[in-house]
Amino acid sequence: MKQKLLVSQIQNFSLHDGPGIRTTVFLQGCNLRCKWCHNPETWKKESILSYTENKCIGCGQCIEICPSGAQQIQNGQHIYERTLCTVCGKCVEICCTEALEIVGSYYSAEELSELLLRDRRLYEISEGGVTFSGGEPMMQAEILYDLCNRLQKEHISVAFETALAFPWKVIHRMTECADLFLVDFKMFDNEKHKEYTGTENTLIKENLKKLVNYRPIMIRLPIIKGINDEIENAVATADFFAALGRNIKSVEFLPYHDFGVEKAKHVGVNQQMFEAPDEKQLELLKEVYRSKKIDVVE
Repeated sequence: MKQKLLVSQIQNFSLHDGPGIRTTVFLQGCNLRCKWCHNPETWKKESILSYTENKCIGCGQCIEICPSGAQQIQNGQHIYERTLCTVCGKCVEICCTEALEIVGSYYSAEELSELLLRDRRLYEISEGGVTFSGGEPMMQAEILYDLCNRLQKEHISVAFETALAFPWKVIHRMTECADLFLVDFKMFDNEKHKEYTGTENTLIKENLKKLVNYRPIMIRLPIIKGINDEIENAVATADFFAALGRNIKSVEFLPYHDFGVEKAKHVGVNQQMFEAPDEKQLELLKEVYRSKKIDVVE
């Protein structure tokens, strides 16, 4: 049996995940646990059930059809017991308000390639292509390699959005089938990085030092007030990027938003609320990068 890619979402006509008009494919599975993550539904490398409570009208049809007893009525209220769920999808099929949804669909490389090539003309006229995001695309590197080679044979530009928290041999192989890397860099301090993402960043930095010798890189910086918006962090990070050379094409600031908090509730994750940085502080941070001759995407 051929392996298949587990896809969370396919977003057409994307304008912010690389150059031109792109299709962004969000893959399931991530080896980081960023406390501010805006795609917590992609953490697990498996299909999961999302339940949006305020869409539920209490009709009870899902309770009648659920074979594992995961859908229940307790004290007159619909309760979803996630630990009992087998993600069979029967409740999703019968839910008339779309309160229940399966996140994560399987595609073969052939199936997904055919789907992505439908927008070939858009990629051509806009100098766009396909971006694989997540989650973390390197979690499915083996089958993704096959798919990206198919796309490149069709002259489709391929980009990866990744945190680079993988052994270099994985990253190195994927440079063969990509034109661009969008690297999510959280913060410079190693201990703080571990506290807020669940993993150290030593490997990430080492991979960046190597990756600049292979492909152009666009850096994406999530900025969270009181966590990584200090000038000291910006100076250390900007100095690091400046030393890497010309293949660091730009940095893009991504101010915190709370979209992930609600999505986390839908998939049974408790997520902490943070704050967006002040506009004045954001401008000061941008000036730090500009002072190092690093292009800041506006």
